[in-house]
Amino acid sequence: MMLSQLTLRFPKKLIESLKNRAVTEKTSVNALAERFLDVSLQTSAPDDDWLQLTARPDDAVRQLYRKVILGETFGRQALRRAELRFITDLAHQAYRDAGAKEFIRWPVLETLLNISFELLVWQAEQGLPVDGHYIKRTFEFDSENWQEEAAQFMQGVSHAVDPAYAEFLLRPLASGCFALEEFPDDVLARIFTPPRLQQVFPLLMRTRQWSYEQRKTFIREVRPSVREMSETFTAGDLRFDIRIEGQRGDLPAAVGDETPRLFLVLTGSNFVMPFGWAQFAELYRLLTVYRTTPEALRRFSEGTHITLGLPGAAHQDAILGFDALRVFVPAEAFGELVRELTERMETGALTNAVEALRTLYGDL
Repeated sequence: MMLSQLTLRFPKKLIESLKNRAVTEKTSVNALAERFLDVSLQTSAPDDDWLQLTARPDDAVRQLYRKVILGETFGRQALRRAELRFITDLAHQAYRDAGAKEFIRWPVLETLLNISFELLVWQAEQGLPVDGHYIKRTFEFDSENWQEEAAQFMQGVSHAVDPAYAEFLLRPLASGCFALEEFPDDVLARIFTPPRLQQVFPLLMRTRQWSYEQRKTFIREVRPSVREMSETFTAGDLRFDIRIEGQRGDLPAAVGDETPRLFLVLTGSNFVMPFGWAQFAELYRLLTVYRTTPEALRRFSEGTHITLGLPGAAHQDAILGFDALRVFVPAEAFGELVRELTERMETGALTNAVEALRTLYGDL
């Protein structure tokens, strides 16, 4: 065979993805790229629907917000295959671009993994080709009994997951391992249900690096329903005020003067500091991990906005950091903080308001 040299230039992120996949499959980047090119050249070109979504991602996210969150399906009950592919691609991007030291919300990743495994099982049951080598290496499966292996994996995987591992686990779904064009509409509708898509949607918003004015314009266009409310709780000498600006009466918030926003106001003996959505969301994810999987936290955790130094003993203080602010929280008071914040987010009006804000500002 005659080989000719060809120099190609790829974006940095694509090169990193190729390297990661090559390491996973224990092959060379050149061999992997050759295989992908060969497969791609034998398939049809991307359809116009997919190209339109990827060429104008902000517009696509706006359109999907109306369909997924507002339920404006325009007579079509299920999303198109290109839209489903776009959603999984952006969900993967959200994990890939996130800070490595943060924690993600496990229920969202759990949903994405369930989608992956249901697609895998159906594809195998229909006798369609399955990239078994890649699947087994990604999830460390011992066999090709996909349903049993998937169940064991979901039972044993830790619920304290950082974005890097989440990105790794989502690669099969985002990289085209499952040929959605081979799935009947009813099967896709059964797997990509509206509640699942709603749960995943904050990942899409996480990828939109919009300015405040751009996001304000978006909110005024979609007119979300977010109730104005406030809640207060204390943890030792600290007071936490959660204030949500939003709907005051019957009109959607975006119709009035206020754009829905969340403020977390932290008050101590000699300071008052306001923080926003980014700090609140990261704090909640961190404290949820501490509550459900405390052994997964290091003695000192440093995220993008929130840092936490755990008390070494019962009489020692925890050190909680919000950007540049550091506060000392007695161990008992820290337990109160974890309990108060996580329990208030489980049920009630605050839960609904925060879920709505996640779809506007994004979350991991």
